[in-house]
Parts: sequence; C-alpha cells; structure tokens
Amino acid sequence: MRTDDIREPLFRRLLDRDRNARAEAAVELGTLADPATAAVLVEALATESDFFVREYLTWSIVRVAEAATPLLIRMLTDARPQARHDAAHTLGKIADPRATKPLVAALHDDDPSVVSKAAFALGAIGAVESIPALVSLFGGENRELQSTLAAVLERLGANAVPAVLDALAHSDARVREHAADILGVITDPRGVPALANALADTESRVRFAAVHALSNIGGAAAVDAIRPMRNDADAGVRALAARMLRGT
Repeated sequence: MRTDDIREPLFRRLLDRDRNARAEAAVELGTLADPATAAVLVEALATESDFFVREYLTWSIVRVAEAATPLLIRMLTDARPQARHDAAHTLGKIADPRATKPLVAALHDDDPSVVSKAAFALGAIGAVESIPALVSLFGGENRELQSTLAAVLERLGANAVPAVLDALAHSDARVREHAADILGVITDPRGVPALANALADTESRVRFAAVHALSNIGGAAAVDAIRPMRNDADAGVRALAARMLRGT
C-alpha cells in the first residue's frame, strides 16, 4: 500500500467529531514517523480543543521533529494563546537549538502560561544565552512562572550565577527576594558573599530568602553569616535562622 493511501484516511480522522477517533489517528500518524505528516499534525495541534488529543499530537510531532520544528516556531506567534502554549510545550520536548531565539521572544508573550512553557523549553534546550532574559522575569506575581524559572535556572546551574547575583542588587525587593531564592536552589558557593550582604537588606522578605539560601548552600561561611540573624528585627527571620542553625 502506498504511503499516501495510509496517510489520507488518518488525516481525515483528525477532523472527526469523536475525540477518540482523533486520538487514534494522531497515534497512528505518530507511529508512521513520516516527515510528510508534520504540517498536518502541527495544524491539528493548533486547533485541537481536547487536552488528551493534544498530548497524542505532541507525541506524534516529536517523532517528526526535524520537519516540525520550523512549523512550531511559526506557531509561537499564532493569534491563539493555546496554540502558542502548545507550540512552546512541544518545542521543549524536541529541544532543538533552532528554537532558542523564538522562545526568548516568547518570554514577552501576554499569556503567562506561554511564558512559562517558553522558559521551560529554553531550559530543556540548555540555552545558556537565554539566561539574561530569564532573569529579567524575576519578581513577577505569577507563581507558576516563578517556580518554572527556579527549575530552569537550577538546570542551567553555574552559568546562571553571575546574572542572578546581579539581580540580588536590584532596586525592587521582589526581584532581590527571588534572586536569593534562586541562589539557594542553584547552591553555588559563589553566592555566599552576596547572600551574606543581603542579610542587611531593609526588606525582611529578602533577609528571610537569604537565610534560607545560605542554609541550602551550607558551609562554614554560610553558617557564620546566619548566626547573627537569630537577633534580627523580624520574628520570621529570627525563627528561620534558629531553625536553620539547629541543623548544623
């Protein structure tokens, strides 16, 4: 049987009203792993309303990653937020460096879920060049995004430390707090001097984050920096410092 004879009925089933039929067609097309199916699969992903069918489509698209990547990059600028979200999500699974610059641009998307997916995808690629753009997102109110940034910068590790240290001196206390949190996640000893200085921050939230980060990094210098914080003006900071020191 010709390949076209196999593909065409499956393409039609991607438009079926029954989501189970669409899911089965997506899986069968993925099993073919035929680059010629990439355009149809990506278009189906952009318009699919059912979460589970989109997951099957994503799996199938990853199977034809080379052909699909340019199409997904184009989809990052689609008018539909869900399409942009799914494009970033799938690019994260493919982790093709060709998507780095478009994903950095997507960090400015109006939809926070798109931004989170773009950040995650950059971490999956290991895009060190995206670190300044990722750090520029510190201090936002969206918890999912802030959590994603922590995971991504932890993955990028030592490469992220200089930019995060710069953020620790930012004029916005929320940015300084987030920078301290991230340094505690990365646990690079280079962060200890700056975190020790942050213990004198005028904002208790920053001092709290710095104590926690120093405890995570550990070592004699970190412990010595934390000790005086048992007498901090803020009760929460005092309690945290005492608890952290009990474990040393």
